[in-house]
Amino acid sequence: MKRVHFVGIGGAGVSGLARIALQAGLRVSGSDLVMNDLTRRLSEQGATVHDSHQAAHVPHDANLCVISAAIKPDNPEVLAAREAGIRVCKYAEALGEFTRGRTNLCVAGTHGKTTTTAMLAQILRRADKGAGWLVGGEPVTLESPAAWGEGSHFVMESCEYDRSFMKLKPSLVVLNNIELDHMDVYGDLDGVAAGFLEFVLKLPPRGMLVYNADDPRCREIARRAPCPKVSFGVAADADWRLCDLDVSSGFARAEVTCRGLSAGRLVLEVPGRVNAVNALGALAAANWAGVPTQRALTILRGFGGVKRRFEMLGSVGGVPMVDDYAHHPTAVRQLLETARATFVGRSIVAVFQAHQYQRINTFMAEFADALALADRVLIARTYAAREQGVVPGEPEERLAKLVRQLGADAMAYSDFDAIVNDISLRAAPRDAVLFIGAGDVNGVAARLLERRKDISDRLRSVKPALTAGSAS
Repeated sequence: MKRVHFVGIGGAGVSGLARIALQAGLRVSGSDLVMNDLTRRLSEQGATVHDSHQAAHVPHDANLCVISAAIKPDNPEVLAAREAGIRVCKYAEALGEFTRGRTNLCVAGTHGKTTTTAMLAQILRRADKGAGWLVGGEPVTLESPAAWGEGSHFVMESCEYDRSFMKLKPSLVVLNNIELDHMDVYGDLDGVAAGFLEFVLKLPPRGMLVYNADDPRCREIARRAPCPKVSFGVAADADWRLCDLDVSSGFARAEVTCRGLSAGRLVLEVPGRVNAVNALGALAAANWAGVPTQRALTILRGFGGVKRRFEMLGSVGGVPMVDDYAHHPTAVRQLLETARATFVGRSIVAVFQAHQYQRINTFMAEFADALALADRVLIARTYAAREQGVVPGEPEERLAKLVRQLGADAMAYSDFDAIVNDISLRAAPRDAVLFIGAGDVNGVAARLLERRKDISDRLRSVKPALTAGSAS
């Protein structure tokens, strides 16, 4: 293989695979409709990247055309590749073939895949295992989201959407949790669980399943898996266990035991209880890969998180701005609980953008319950990826009404400008603003940060009045 073309090269996973192809010495080209930091870095590393989809972009001498799950069969570059006799395959299939023969540590589950993958990759990288990795996000304390590595181990985020993970060849699976999601692929929760079981059954007889003992569906899959297995969590019977877990400061501290014996102390500088559980799964997997536990715990202390996962974007007039990718009710709830523990004494303002109308309609009540943990909720127009024939506005208004009934101040908005104006006019010095969603809601934060001076001046004018009011 000499040359690979990537359609949808700006996505987190596909861009990572393109980076790996470059490191392997292949010539890389690709296209996407939107340029971003990932495409810019690929261009700097030697890839040819186009900002549109056109048949002429496909090199005549390409050996392979890799497409993201969002690319349609009638895409002009896909049609051109097929007409030229170039093999076309989806990203997950290409990743499976690129990593054939490696010892693949695959991180799966409804939530926490990206963070756990980044944690495990950082442990193996800094423990000098020569591991490669591919993270479906941008880790803050790894040099890149993807690297080929020179050793036998390869750490990869294993996504269940479109049954993508079935194209992978796992040696170890970390199974974080299982909840209803991707209804367009699996139908219902039983379908989701069956999909994860099928993936786990791909493990070889001498493979390893590392599963969350706190999740009943993970337990059931572990019961049915014939391979060796080890559990993690806070459950009393977990093999790897968090004891005396304390998140009162917003950041997790816990004693770790392995089969009843003390293994060391977990100290994280990323917030939330959920990250402690993610770290424990990564710790158990790293132990299987040969990293001493104390060494792994030391490395985890320096883990800086992943962009768009409780990412501190900055502040406006002392009001912190946080961006998070959460787009499932459970993740939204965990995020807001983490925010409460982190920003003690502040009012939480949640700017929420649902990802797909199917998801907001299916989880309407669950989203309302989660968002009601905030003091004020601003609901943006839904990011309607892969959907047609929807009526924008109605589900968002219905969600706002449900949140108001649960006691929080909530309003739905038709565009980002209105949300920017709302926050600019109503923000108070003791607020913390969270931008929540897998779409482009973080664009609101970018606009606010651009207008930082005007808003900061207004907030400073509010502080004397607040001080005077409290004094009286």
